[in-house]
Amino acid sequence: MISFLLSIVVSIASFGAVSNNESVNNAEAINRAIEHCAEQGGGRVVVPCGEYYTGSIYLKSGVMLFLEQGAVLKGVQDIDAYASLKTTLDLSRYESGQGTVNYNSATDPQWSKAMVFAVGVSNAGIEGKGCIDGADVRNPLGEEHMRGPHTVLMAGCKRMKFEGFSVKRSANYAFLGYQIEKSQFHNLYIEGGWDGIHIRGAKCVEIAHCEMHTGDDAIAGGYWERMSISHNVLNSSCNGIRMIMPSIGLDITDNEIYGPGKFEHITSHRTRSEAAVNLEPGGWGKAPGRMDKIRILRNKVSYVLTPLCVTLSDDNTMGRLLVEDLEARGITRMALSVKSWGNAPTDCVVMRRCDMEFDGIDDPALPAWFENRPTDQWPVFPVWGMYFRNVKKVDVQDVKLSVKGKEYRKAWMVDNVKKHNLNVVDVR
Repeated sequence: MISFLLSIVVSIASFGAVSNNESVNNAEAINRAIEHCAEQGGGRVVVPCGEYYTGSIYLKSGVMLFLEQGAVLKGVQDIDAYASLKTTLDLSRYESGQGTVNYNSATDPQWSKAMVFAVGVSNAGIEGKGCIDGADVRNPLGEEHMRGPHTVLMAGCKRMKFEGFSVKRSANYAFLGYQIEKSQFHNLYIEGGWDGIHIRGAKCVEIAHCEMHTGDDAIAGGYWERMSISHNVLNSSCNGIRMIMPSIGLDITDNEIYGPGKFEHITSHRTRSEAAVNLEPGGWGKAPGRMDKIRILRNKVSYVLTPLCVTLSDDNTMGRLLVEDLEARGITRMALSVKSWGNAPTDCVVMRRCDMEFDGIDDPALPAWFENRPTDQWPVFPVWGMYFRNVKKVDVQDVKLSVKGKEYRKAWMVDNVKKHNLNVVDVR
């Protein structure tokens, strides 16, 4: 990363930025400061205490944008003040939601608008104790005819660092990244908006010690390689972690994930939390590939729909999934599940020292309802605790399942599982 002992420090105020004036768009002044710093070989561009309205700004290699305590970069309400992503990278493999109002394409000039851009940038980022306020800007031409610019959009970046500051009222995602390598997101506080940190294409990326209260998924994306999500507090009105494209080498460790959401899902207005961890390659369009080396360790989960939902599409396979020391309380409706509805296989699921408590459904007719009903009609699973389908081996040790209230379904079920020892599960 940047050595500030050998770099310059400049203030955006020195380039004409004016604070606390809603009629002034400071983008030009901020971009001049960043450009000057980059031309001098890199360094730190300081945003002093105060509120600075801005449209799109552009990070440069070797430059760290530093938000002093009390400093706020705030988005202007004029949607035309926000540029669209320009890159020569082929990002077509990351498209999702084709044919729906949630179609996401990096080539879409509305979807790819952003407040802060980093394109082909390395050894740069944002830090400090200030804030970036997306100002909840609406775009009638955007996704769902309402979503505005992302707060930070990166493409083809390496060795990026984002640390210490807060992001609030994002008009779409707080962070959207394409093809990001060797980068860190540390000690961030994110509230409101849609997704918190959403990365499509990651290699050696770490998200740690962040706190998020988001209307949509807290952390999302896919095609991750050696991705670490650890020591975060995640609160969402959708999913805590949602992976929509397959990954290899994913560690989800020491997180607290809970519901209901503090901020409502802006589209649906719900606050109910869905899955704590939802791994569903192909869930938003074709995403072929293999998943493997997935580790979910020492996580605490409460008041969500389900602690873990893994669903493979027909274009996917999965190697080994390890779940250890999972503590779940107040699971509101859905069993933990690892499955595919077609024939996509999972090699091995290993569970150790897991303790999960589910809320029962007081309906004595529920078990019979599932007889001869196709899976696409299931509102819940035929069991309340754990469900496995198309898995070669399920190996459990010291796993406890308990249910609150009345429940008439079985605790667990397997379908096309070649080998398992679920009979040793402690059911209460």
